[in-house]
Amino acid sequence: MKLSSLLKKNRSNAGYTLTELLMGCSLSALVVGVAGFGLVNTLLLDQKASAKGTMQYNTNRSLEFITEEVKLGRKVEADAVAALDEVPEFTLPDGAKPILAFQVPNVPRRIFYYIKPATDVWLGSYVIERWGPGFNANGQYKESEINNPETWESHVLIDNIDDTSITPNCPPDWQSSNPDAPRGFNVCVDPNERLVKMNLTTTETNPTWKNDLNYEASTMAFTRSNVVQGFSENAPSFTITKKKLILDEAANIKFQVLGGEITCGAGGEDIPVNTNLYIDGNEQTWDENSSLELSNQPAGTTFDVESIAGDGSICNGHDVTVSSTDSSDPQLEVLVNGDELPDYTPFDNQNTIEFFLQKYVKNRKIDIADNQAIYLFELGTSDQSSDAFDMQDNAVLATVESAN
Repeated sequence: MKLSSLLKKNRSNAGYTLTELLMGCSLSALVVGVAGFGLVNTLLLDQKASAKGTMQYNTNRSLEFITEEVKLGRKVEADAVAALDEVPEFTLPDGAKPILAFQVPNVPRRIFYYIKPATDVWLGSYVIERWGPGFNANGQYKESEINNPETWESHVLIDNIDDTSITPNCPPDWQSSNPDAPRGFNVCVDPNERLVKMNLTTTETNPTWKNDLNYEASTMAFTRSNVVQGFSENAPSFTITKKKLILDEAANIKFQVLGGEITCGAGGEDIPVNTNLYIDGNEQTWDENSSLELSNQPAGTTFDVESIAGDGSICNGHDVTVSSTDSSDPQLEVLVNGDELPDYTPFDNQNTIEFFLQKYVKNRKIDIADNQAIYLFELGTSDQSSDAFDMQDNAVLATVESAN
């Protein structure tokens, strides 16, 4: 009994062996390690989830912003690169690529969205920038900037744009606005240049992640030309009836001579051409050297355009008058947006119809606003089989604007 008691006493006062301590430390390290790994992994997952949510939000909001502005337009350019030629006030930054260009009623220049290499504080390889008039507090274009494109500035819309370069996959008969666009931002335009499909891919990187985050989004937008933001609810309308222009509602209207060419035979002297305007049958005074602008013309007003070549004093008494009052006269054509360009060979190597309408023709079709019309006159001969019948002796542009 005494011996047994002694043994118990000695055992209760004994410490842990080295082996036990090492095993305990190992187990503690394992537990802490597992817990730490789980915590780090949880933090990484939370970080990635937060980054993905932010990326999705920014991407979707950017597409919504672009979509809402496209809705204000009347036309999306199928070739964004070629559209740069129409905006002398805008210089594309180095390394940038135009992706989306569209026209908005009452805005004198096309609005551009383009990608460019990221710099300064912006993340990723590319950013999307917008060039156009600024917005006021009500989300409308600033009136002080609308007609002053030289004051327009570029602003970054979103960064972290994917830099993988592939050819956009457009629906049949649709056209990529820029086949050289990176996958991160590209658009496809329908044959009528009214509907656009936009594809946007953003990416997020972090050295602690095994894989980068990518988010792809697509949307469709349709131009609604009857919306004139900040000016009037509807675009002014008119009809061309038997070659007469008739206002469907009160409007302002402008007539402008675009040019033409007619000579007295091959290599002969130029024959002077005069252009007249009649309002409800009454002649309107007009100095053709400048445009004729008429304000607040009432609904139902009828306009006739007339061209006169020569006055009988030159070219064997040449004196020809062609007017829209004669709807059956083949020597006058009135064209609206989308009409085919008349196919005539100019007489004696003179300038073509397309030369005088170069700002208003695309792919052999009339490319003007829905509130415009073009008059083409043949003033040399009434013989449609003659080489002199080329329909480029005089061209006149009419533009109808809202009276509000």
